[in-house]
Amino acid sequence: MKGLFRVLFAMGFCLYLTGCSTTRHVKEGDYLLDKVEIVSDNEDFKSANLSSYLAQQPNFKVFGLLKWPLHVYNWAGKDDKWVNKLLRRFGEAPVLLDTVLVDQSEEELRRYFVNKGYVHARVDASIDTSKSKKAVVKYEVITHEPYRIRNYSMDISDTTINRIAHMQQPRRPRFASPFRAVPEDFTPLVKEGSLFDRDVLDAERQRLTSLLRRRGYFAFNRDYISYKADSAFNKQVVDLSLQVNPILQKTASGEVISMPHSRYYINDVFVETDYDPINQDASVASGPKDTVKIGNMAVLYGADGRVIRPSVLRKNIYITPGMLYNERTVEQTYASFSALRALKNVNIRFSEFLENDTMKLNCTILTTPAKPQSVGVDLEGTNSAGDFGFATSLNYQHRNLFKGAEVFSAKVRGAYESLSGGFAQDYFEYGGEASITFPEFLFPFVGYDMRRKLRASSELKVSYNYQTRPEYSRTLLSGGWSYIWQERANSQGRHVFKLLDVDYMYLPRINQAFKDSLPESTRLYNYSDQFIMGSGYTYSFTNYNPLFKQRNTHSLRASVELAGNMLYGLSKLTKASKDENGIYNLFGINYAQFVKADFDFSKSIVLDERNSIAYRIGAGVGFPYGNAEMLPFERRYFSGGANSVRGWSVRRLGPGSMAVTDSTSFFNQSGDVRLDLSVEYRSKLFWKFEMAAFVDAGNIWTIRPYSFQDKGNFDFSRFYKEIALSYGLGLRVDFDFFLIRFDTGFKAYNPQETGKERWAILKPNFTNNFAWHFAVGYPF
Repeated sequence: MKGLFRVLFAMGFCLYLTGCSTTRHVKEGDYLLDKVEIVSDNEDFKSANLSSYLAQQPNFKVFGLLKWPLHVYNWAGKDDKWVNKLLRRFGEAPVLLDTVLVDQSEEELRRYFVNKGYVHARVDASIDTSKSKKAVVKYEVITHEPYRIRNYSMDISDTTINRIAHMQQPRRPRFASPFRAVPEDFTPLVKEGSLFDRDVLDAERQRLTSLLRRRGYFAFNRDYISYKADSAFNKQVVDLSLQVNPILQKTASGEVISMPHSRYYINDVFVETDYDPINQDASVASGPKDTVKIGNMAVLYGADGRVIRPSVLRKNIYITPGMLYNERTVEQTYASFSALRALKNVNIRFSEFLENDTMKLNCTILTTPAKPQSVGVDLEGTNSAGDFGFATSLNYQHRNLFKGAEVFSAKVRGAYESLSGGFAQDYFEYGGEASITFPEFLFPFVGYDMRRKLRASSELKVSYNYQTRPEYSRTLLSGGWSYIWQERANSQGRHVFKLLDVDYMYLPRINQAFKDSLPESTRLYNYSDQFIMGSGYTYSFTNYNPLFKQRNTHSLRASVELAGNMLYGLSKLTKASKDENGIYNLFGINYAQFVKADFDFSKSIVLDERNSIAYRIGAGVGFPYGNAEMLPFERRYFSGGANSVRGWSVRRLGPGSMAVTDSTSFFNQSGDVRLDLSVEYRSKLFWKFEMAAFVDAGNIWTIRPYSFQDKGNFDFSRFYKEIALSYGLGLRVDFDFFLIRFDTGFKAYNPQETGKERWAILKPNFTNNFAWHFAVGYPF
C-alpha cells in the first residue's frame, strides 16, 4: 500500500507542477492557441490525418495529455539569467493565435478536398475566445457530393507508346521461388467509377512514365502526360481522357514543330574509379592512367591503380551495350555498386547522340574508392539482474581484401561481470570472430549468368568464445557458410540462407556441487559437450527510412532452423550404436536435433510530428526430437530484460508459472516457446530527448513437461493465466544515427506468484517489483 501511495503522490506532484498558468507569458490582447478541432461530415477523412494541412498548431502535449514543454518555458523568469535561458531553450514558447494563419489553414483544407474529388467542398473556421487569454479554433468541413470518373480512355497517337500503356498484367507463378524476380505491376490506377482524385491521376502519370522509361524512352518524363476532363453534361460526373503529348521543338526559323518520342539504345559503357564528387573538375582533368577493356565495356583506372578487379565491376553492371535503355537496369546497377563496400559515391551519367537516325546513349559510371581499412573500439556497460559489469571489443575491417570487394571483418571481445547469489564470484568472457563476405553467389556448378541473376553475396564466418563462471567454464567454437540477397533493386526485404551452421560446445570444467544440483536431462543436454550442425533461413523486411521519419513504418522477421537431421540420417544408415543415454554421438560427442521457428512483427504509427504509437508481436517455438529430448541451452529462449517484458530483469521470468526458489533457477529459467507483446506511446520532449510509456506482456514455456521446471510447460488450459504483464516509463536520447535508452518497468501481473500476490500492480515498489534497463536502440 505504501508503494501505491508513493506512485499516487508522484503523479499528484507532477499535476501540481503543470498547474501553473499556461498564459503566463501571453500579453494582453493576445490569445494562446489552446485547441484546434477539425470536424468533417465525411467519415473517410479522420481529423488526425487532416491536421498536417493546418498552418498553425497548438503547443505540443506529452502523451497527448500535458503541455509539458510549455510549462517548462513558463517556469522561466522574464530576465536573461542563465537558468531562464536554459528553461526557454528546453521548453516551448506559447503559440499565439494568428488569424492570417487560420485563413491559410482554411484554404489548404479546402484545396486538399478539391484534389480528392470533392470539388464543391466548403471549410468554415470559427474562433472561440470566451476563455481568458485562450482561443479554440474549429474547422468545419462540408464535403458535398464528390466527382467520379464515368468514362476513361487513353488518347495516344504513337502506336508503340499506346501498346506499352495498354500492357496486360502478367500472371504470377503459383509458387514463386525466393530467388526469382517479382513480376512488374502494370495495374492501372485510374478506373471508371472511382473518385476524381488528382493524387491518383498524378500517380498514374508516374506509373506510365516508369513503364516507358523501362522500355527505351530515356528522355520521357511525366510532364508529357496530361488529362482532358469533360464535366459539362452531368453533375458530379467526369469523362476523362489521358493524352501523351509530343515533343515541341523550335526550328532555326523559329517555327515550333512536333517531334515523336524516341527510343534510346545503349552504345558504350565506361567505369571511372577515381571520381571526386567534391572537386569534379580536378577529377576529370587528371584523366585516366589505365584503361582495361572487358567484354563490351571499359574500365578507366586512376592514379591509385587497379583498386578493384575489372571482372568484379563487370559482374555488377546490368546496363548492356546494344540493348534498349531500361531504367530498371540503372537501378539494379546502382544497387549492386552501392553494395560493393570497396566503392562509394556511385553516380551514373548518360550522354545522348544521334547515329543513323537512331538515338544512342554513352553510359559512364563514376565511382570513388572507399577507405580500405578501419579500426574501432566499442565499450558497453551491463546490468544483468543486478550484476554489474562491462565489456569492450576491438574491431577491424578490410573492405577490399583481394581486390574483389571482399569484406574481411575481425573482432576481439572481452567482458567482466561481478556475480551475486549462491556462487558469489566473478564472470569473465573473451573471444573473437572473423568473417569474409564475397560479393557474389559462390556455389559449385552455378554459371555466370545464374550468379548475376541471383545477385547474392556469400559469407564465411568463424568465431571462438570462452566463458568462465564459478559454476563452470565453457568454450564455444562456431562456423558457417551463408548466402545473403535482396528481393530486387532498392528492395527493403532481405534473405539470409545459412547453408551450413556449426557449433561445438566444450566444457573443460564444471563445479561438482553445481553439477550435482542439476537434473540429469539438464546436465546431459546443457552442461556437457555438445555438437550442433544445421541450416536455416531468415527473411526480414523494414520500410524504415531515416530520411522520412514522419511516416508509418513496419518491420517483419521470420526464420526457421533445422539441426541434426543429416547427422541422424548418417547414424541410421551406418547403423551406429547409441551410448548409455540412448543417443547417437559424433566422435564421442552428443549432437542436437531440433527444429525452431520465429516470427516478429512491429509497427509504428505516427500520430503527429511529435507523437507516435508502436507495437510488437513476437512468437517462437523450438521442438527437439530424434537424437534430443531438450533444446541446447544456446538455442533456448529466455524472458525479461531490455527487449522483452521490462518489469523483469534479464532471464528472470518463466518458464510458465514456475516458482523461483533457489540459486539454480537462473539456469532453469529458459524455455522452448516464447510470446512477446508490447505497445509503446512515444512522445518527443525537447532537444533530442524522448519519453515513452509502455506495457509489455509475455512469457516462455517448455515444449515438454520437465520435473525440474514444475508448471513450466505450455498447456492450453492455463497458458493464458501465465502471461506476465508489466508497465513503465522510458527516457531516450535520439542522436539520429543511434539512440540511448533508459527504461524503468514495474510488474503488473506476476504468474510466478500465487493468489492475490500475482497482482503486483496493487503493490508497486522499487525492490522486488521493479527493474531498470539501459540499452542502445529501440526495443522494437
